[in-house]
Amino acid sequence: MPQHDTVVSTLRPERPSMSGDTMMITAAAAVGATAGAWLIAPFVAMARRGTLDDQARAAVRAEADRADALRRARRREALVAAAAAADDVAVPAQRRSSPEALPVS
Repeated sequence: MPQHDTVVSTLRPERPSMSGDTMMITAAAAVGATAGAWLIAPFVAMARRGTLDDQARAAVRAEADRADALRRARRREALVAAAAAADDVAVPAQRRSSPEALPVS
């Protein structure tokens, strides 16, 4: 009569186990992928956001744009206040016509 272990081993095929070489190759591949990702990450960040110098230039440019916009807004505000404070309506005076300027018929 066959033993129990023999019957089970004949019914189910044996799985190959990872040998030492396969585990070493897998570990090396994982370490290589991790190192590659670590090396590529700064280049991806620079491509997306630009270098630190690019970011500094953009910040200075944005600050100058904000200052110009503020200056223009203050000027508009002063013009509107001056126009509202004026007693007379700002309509140019009409020129008086002289008899020489009239067309001859």
